[in-house]
Amino acid sequence: MDIFSSSRDNRRFDWGAFIAGILMVVAAFVLLRHPAKGLHAFVLIFAIISIVQGLVWLAGYSRFRAFFSRSWVAIISGVLDIIVGILFLCSYDVGSLTIAYLFAIWFFVDSAVGIAFSWHLRDFSGGYFIFNLILNIISLIIAVCLIFNPVLAALSLVWLVAFWLLVFGINEIVLAFMHR
Repeated sequence: MDIFSSSRDNRRFDWGAFIAGILMVVAAFVLLRHPAKGLHAFVLIFAIISIVQGLVWLAGYSRFRAFFSRSWVAIISGVLDIIVGILFLCSYDVGSLTIAYLFAIWFFVDSAVGIAFSWHLRDFSGGYFIFNLILNIISLIIAVCLIFNPVLAALSLVWLVAFWLLVFGINEIVLAFMHR
C-alpha cells in the first residue's frame, strides 16, 4: 500500500496541526494585547539562546584547536555570547533596546541592498524597475524612522511576529480540517 496515497481512507483529522494552530492564534492575540510582555519574552529567549550558544562555542574550542589556527576566536565569541545573554537577563531594557536597533538596522540594510539590486531590473522592465526602486526607497525611509524611534521598531517587531503567528495559526487550523 502506498503511504503517500491521496485516498480518503488514509486521511484523518490532524490534531497536531489543529492544536498548534490554536496555540499560535492564542499567542498572536496575547502578543497583540501585551506587546511589552511579548518584547520581554523575546529578550528572555534571546538571552537564553545567547548563553547556550556561548557555552557551545566554549565547549567546541578543543575541537577547533585541532584544525583551525585561530581557535581562540571560539573562546572570545563564547565569552561575548555569555556576557550578552547575562546582560539581557539582568536588564530587559538594554535587551529590548538592542533588539529594536538590530531589527531597525536589519530593515535598513535589507532596504539598501534592495535598492542596489533593483538596478539590474532596468534591462528587463523599466516600469518594474521604477516600481521596485520606489518600494525600496519607501522601505529605506521606514527603516530610518525605525532607527530614530526604537520604541516603534520594538513594537513593529512584536506586531509582525503576532501577525505571522495569526496567519500561520489559521493556516494550520485549516490544514487540520483539510487532512480529514
